[in-house]
Amino acid sequence: MRRQYYRDIVLPQLNLTLSDQYPLLRLDDHPGYHSLAQHENVMLVALTGSGKTTTLSALRQMLDGAGMDVIPARREIADCIAIPTVQTWRGQPMRHISDRIERFQHTKAFAERVPGGMAAAFSWLQLSNSVDGPLITEGIRGPREINHALRHFPRWTIIELSLHPLTRLRRLSARKEPFDRAEGPADLSFLPRDLQDEAHSLQHAGAITASALKIMAAEASNYGIYPFADGAGFSNYHCLPIDGLAPAEVARLTRDIIGETQHADH
Repeated sequence: MRRQYYRDIVLPQLNLTLSDQYPLLRLDDHPGYHSLAQHENVMLVALTGSGKTTTLSALRQMLDGAGMDVIPARREIADCIAIPTVQTWRGQPMRHISDRIERFQHTKAFAERVPGGMAAAFSWLQLSNSVDGPLITEGIRGPREINHALRHFPRWTIIELSLHPLTRLRRLSARKEPFDRAEGPADLSFLPRDLQDEAHSLQHAGAITASALKIMAAEASNYGIYPFADGAGFSNYHCLPIDGLAPAEVARLTRDIIGETQHADH
C-alpha cells in the first residue's frame, strides 16, 4: 500500500526526468519491467567518510563500468521517493532539501512508516527486462536497512566498508563537497566515551570540523557508527575492514568479493 500511495499520489506531482539519465528505469508499473527486488544486485554500503565514492570510481575503471550507473544512487532516490513522500504526508509543498541534517530527518521519517526505509525505496524501482546481469550500486545504510535487504531481497549482495569513526571524521572534515552542509549544534556525545577525548583533541587541533561533527551525529542517530553487527548470519553479507588500505586496494578487494559471489551463483 505504501508503494501504491507513492505511485498514485506522490509521483504524479513530481516533475522528474530520470528517464533521460536512466533510460532502463521507471518509477511506475509498466509492462516489460520488473522490481529491483527481483534483480541480482551488489549493493556497496558505507557510512559517511568511508570512501564509498572513491571505491566506486576505481571499481568502475576496473570493470569498465559493467553493471554500474543503471540506477540512481541514494541521494537521487531520497530526492525522488523518500523526501517528497514525507512532504506529501505532512501536507507540505515539495521542495529540494540540501541541508544534510534535514535530509536525515526526512529519511528517518520515511523509515518510520515504510519498513526497510531506503532499502524499500530502492526496491520500488522498476527495471527494464532487457537489463542482463548483476548491477553494482550504492544507497542503503544502517542496520535496519541492511537487515531488511538481506531478509527480503535474497538476490542482493551487501558489501559494507568498515572504517574507524575518527578516521571518517577526519576525512569528512577534509573534503570539500558542496553536499556537506549542515546546520545546528555540534557535540561529541554521539561517540563512545573512549573516543570522545581523542575527538576533542582533534577538533581543538583543527583536524575535524564542526560541520563534520554535525553530519556524523545526525547520521549516527539514524544508522549508528559501526558496521552491521549481525552480518555473520547471512551468506550474502560481507564486511570489508579498510583501515590503512589505499583506495585501489579497497576497490580490488571489493571486485574480488563480487567475482566470488557471481562464481558461487553459477
